[in-house]
Amino acid sequence: MIETADKRYKDINEALADIDEDNSNEIVLDLGGKIYGQTVIDKPHVTIRNGTIDSALSGFEMLSDGYKRGTFRTYSLFIDADDVTLENVTVKNSSGYQNGQAIALMVDGNDFRARNCSILSYQDTLFIAPLPEKEYEARGFVGPLEKRERIHRKAFFENCLIAGSVDFIFGGGMAYFHDCEIRSLNIHKEINGYVCAPNTPENERYGFIFDECRFTSEKDMEDSVYLARPWRDHGKCLIVNSEIGPHIKTEGYHDWDKPNARLTTQFKEYGNRNSTKPERVEWMKETSNEDLEYIRSLKREEER
Repeated sequence: MIETADKRYKDINEALADIDEDNSNEIVLDLGGKIYGQTVIDKPHVTIRNGTIDSALSGFEMLSDGYKRGTFRTYSLFIDADDVTLENVTVKNSSGYQNGQAIALMVDGNDFRARNCSILSYQDTLFIAPLPEKEYEARGFVGPLEKRERIHRKAFFENCLIAGSVDFIFGGGMAYFHDCEIRSLNIHKEINGYVCAPNTPENERYGFIFDECRFTSEKDMEDSVYLARPWRDHGKCLIVNSEIGPHIKTEGYHDWDKPNARLTTQFKEYGNRNSTKPERVEWMKETSNEDLEYIRSLKREEER
């Protein structure tokens, strides 16, 4: 049962269908429990509160058309509108680390916000649009975003848990993570994963920004996780005033075997605790005063 201040609905689809396409009023939907299966939020100015959205869709799954499902048809929750907020919501893809790419939350709307949420999967947990202009493999982008204009999105995460293993925060948008736990999960390999895989467009200055976050892990993972690698050559990631756990490799970053990306990526750190910054890769870039001022502006925007 889905509730608003004055109505009850049998499910979230019925509730969203009752909202006008050009809705300009803030609508609050209280989940009050668990939704299992893919969910799409396609109306603006909607806040979703108090519940769990779960699925178990794997990118490896073979579909009736004879092709694998692929990454971008695995999402549990797809944000397909501007000004959508999640509060006290768990978004999960339960397919497990042996089942390849499995998105929990996919965002292609501007000014998305998540507060006090948990976003959980293994590989490709959280995607912030846009996609790269071209895929490396045929059918690599099959799904609702494949033919869309590549629009640089902005998203905010406050006091959230994001957990995964390989490239579990990825995409081309600007995402600001404040006071979040970024938890790496143990897949029992020599390399237990990569936190970020940004494909920031060349003409955009910022990609993923982590401010006052905690990079944590499960047990027995020391020196086995990279902070970021570039999905495309101009990937950008900035980590400031954060706690870096011992699971993070001393070199910090990987070039994804693309030597040219060392010249074009913008991977930066500033003021982190337990960081081995002097031992980081030599192609890590320096944080500027303009970067720090931009973070302060994001914090003010988030607090509004």
